[in-house]
Amino acid sequence: MQENTKDKEKYRFMYPTGIETFAFIFSEGVLQWLHGTTTDDDGREIGNFTLFGDLLARMALADGTAKGFHRPLTLSVGQAQYSEEQLSTQWNMGRKRIRRLLDGLERLELIDTYRSRVASVMTFPCLLQWMAKDGSIVSNPFIHKQRERIEPL
Repeated sequence: MQENTKDKEKYRFMYPTGIETFAFIFSEGVLQWLHGTTTDDDGREIGNFTLFGDLLARMALADGTAKGFHRPLTLSVGQAQYSEEQLSTQWNMGRKRIRRLLDGLERLELIDTYRSRVASVMTFPCLLQWMAKDGSIVSNPFIHKQRERIEPL
């Protein structure tokens, strides 16, 4: 986790754990976005790569129940339960900004989201596969159909 203590404010970003390597497919637009920054409500810049890493850290590495939610869902490997309100608090951005940011990530095909009254779930169609710390390779079951034709490196 990274802490930002500027102006005595603290917020934490999670980083993926339990994973040795990732294999992604990124467009030029995605690479440009990842290289950029987003400004929080207090005017602090946050690296977009850090924000994307925080979302990836929420991804289930095994089938099971999400943790930290009032109504936890049973997730499949490659899914992440999230809350716009929780992201808003953790990233110090209003919910409308969080919603616009997530919508932008969907347009870039970094994430897919499903929102309901009960819970919201995110998947990562840009992620082909990952290698767990134990050396096992896991293929992402949520890759877009048009991307399945591209062989991972």
